[in-house]
Amino acid sequence: MMRWFLWSLAGLLLGVLAHLVSIIALPRLSAQTGFQRIANVARADSFTLLTADKTPLPRPDPAIVTAFCRFNLANGAMRLHVPLTSGFLSISFYTSAGLNFYALTDRAAANGAIDLTLYTPAQLAQVRANEGPDQPGALRLQAPQERGLVALRALIPEPGEKAETERALSAARCGPA
Repeated sequence: MMRWFLWSLAGLLLGVLAHLVSIIALPRLSAQTGFQRIANVARADSFTLLTADKTPLPRPDPAIVTAFCRFNLANGAMRLHVPLTSGFLSISFYTSAGLNFYALTDRAAANGAIDLTLYTPAQLAQVRANEGPDQPGALRLQAPQERGLVALRALIPEPGEKAETERALSAARCGPA
């Protein structure tokens, strides 16, 4: 009985070890990162709506419309304007390494849209020195790196409203401030 227990314990430990090693090693062994896959289809400084024919996602959710914008803050800040949709809307900010550094939802909107400006730490310090502290109507966001992605995700509330949701996301803008 004891021998069976020891063999079972050894097999379980070996399985856990193999699982952990594969989880840690696979992202480093991947041929392309998520940022590189999105960079192949998404333009810089403008939102690209991902349709079913040009998405790098393995199995996208048909009830969610997704758009991406790549940013590079080396030449200055980036302004973002996203009009609201009839359903739930979220905006996520990622570094080029895939680290999510900020996210907000449609509840952060004022006057039917989300407007914000994305800065590097040095740019944000200079803006605050010139213009003073942050104002309630001007959302300022600090990015930890100069390059990254902005992901918009909008839920389609009803099956017949997909075109309307896609139109709303197509009107979103990101570009130099």
